[in-house]
Amino acid sequence: LNVALKTQNRGFESDSQRIEVEQLLKKTTPLLLDNFPCWAVTNLSAGSRIPLAPGIFDVIILDEASQCDIASAIPLLYRAKRAAVVGDPHQLKHVSNLSVGKDSLLRRRAGLTELKDQRFSYRETSLYDLFAQTNSVSPHLLRETYRSCDEIAEYSNRSFYGGMLRVATDYDSINTPNGMKSGIHWTEVESAIRSAGKSGCVSEAEIEAVYKLVTTILTENNFQGTVGIVTPFRMQANRLQDKIFDGNIPYDKLSSAKVVIDTAHGFQGDERDVMIFSLCSGPDMPRGSLWSVTENGNLFNVAASRARAVLHVVGNRNWAMNCGVEHIVQLAQPPKKHSDLNVDGPWAPHESPWEEILFKALLKEGIEAIPQYPVVGRRLDMALVDKQSGLKIDIEVDSDRFHRNPDGSRKKDDTWRDIYLMSMGWKVKRFWVYQLREDMDKCVSEIATAWRNHE
Repeated sequence: LNVALKTQNRGFESDSQRIEVEQLLKKTTPLLLDNFPCWAVTNLSAGSRIPLAPGIFDVIILDEASQCDIASAIPLLYRAKRAAVVGDPHQLKHVSNLSVGKDSLLRRRAGLTELKDQRFSYRETSLYDLFAQTNSVSPHLLRETYRSCDEIAEYSNRSFYGGMLRVATDYDSINTPNGMKSGIHWTEVESAIRSAGKSGCVSEAEIEAVYKLVTTILTENNFQGTVGIVTPFRMQANRLQDKIFDGNIPYDKLSSAKVVIDTAHGFQGDERDVMIFSLCSGPDMPRGSLWSVTENGNLFNVAASRARAVLHVVGNRNWAMNCGVEHIVQLAQPPKKHSDLNVDGPWAPHESPWEEILFKALLKEGIEAIPQYPVVGRRLDMALVDKQSGLKIDIEVDSDRFHRNPDGSRKKDDTWRDIYLMSMGWKVKRFWVYQLREDMDKCVSEIATAWRNHE
């Protein structure tokens, strides 16, 4: 089969050779697919691995379709009976060096001259765009995001997804450096942004600040997680690469942290526990580079959403807050964290009065619960978490209106939710409002016993 594929790719010396190869492929391909029914290839490598025959696969799944051009997908679509196209229009498209004029000429040669045929543009239209613009196709939004902590995910949610996403990140898997909280942080650097020609801009002051930050995280704090450094411009990425890898940071630290320094294009599909974002933008930057950061919001979405625990931005925050570009302003003004709120005592965003009453009753007993604790796409009313022992208690306050079926029983949603949480190691304590109202001391005692005695 391998010989036949190589011969097919090289072309045929005669019709008899072509017929011989086609017969061999028809004979051996079904046997191969019976034993290896699922194949994973890139668009460009499929030709050397899979025969060019119609409908040999029941379904083809084209992932990262927003980065895929139309042309390279056609041979794959030819090999399948059905297709599922998966992609994110708010991330990066494929990079094309084809000029606008050449792109238009090629469409005219192919007979694609109508205005509606613009959707077949190699330069402007990704495979995802083509399918999304097709009348018979209804795009389906996957609403859950599992990578980043709340604050980072919320930046993308507000700036690009219209608030449609639900954060389903498992916080037990979040790896945060010592001395840092999860979320979005800034190091303010107001410096000159100099032109680097076609490769964009550079900021020497930001390079120094990023170097100090990486040194602190990897050598002083001995962080055991992964680190990435991203910036909008290639020349800034190159100089950051030189500074960090040619500096005094031990190579084993950089290797262990899987440090990668690149533009957003180099990080698509990747992730790191900590992402450091060199903004390299400001009021005096060249006009072309300013256009690049203001008109390509998807670059910011990709750069920010690569971070799992911490997104640390290094740059001119004052300019970012006042530049008038929504995706940059939102990055400079992340949602307030617990520590930022001017309130007395623990932050308590309770969804009902009885949640707050129970919270304060527990506080009097020396037990500080965490309100609205996020767990894989859900928010617990309150949580007690001891990372040292692994004890995790979910405390729920249930009202008749939202948590009781007409027959008087608990709703099935609550039952399945509790089973799911218990499978993750959580203990679930549920209390009806009337139980809290009639005997608060008993309810608090039950929670205190489970917490202090680990029952």
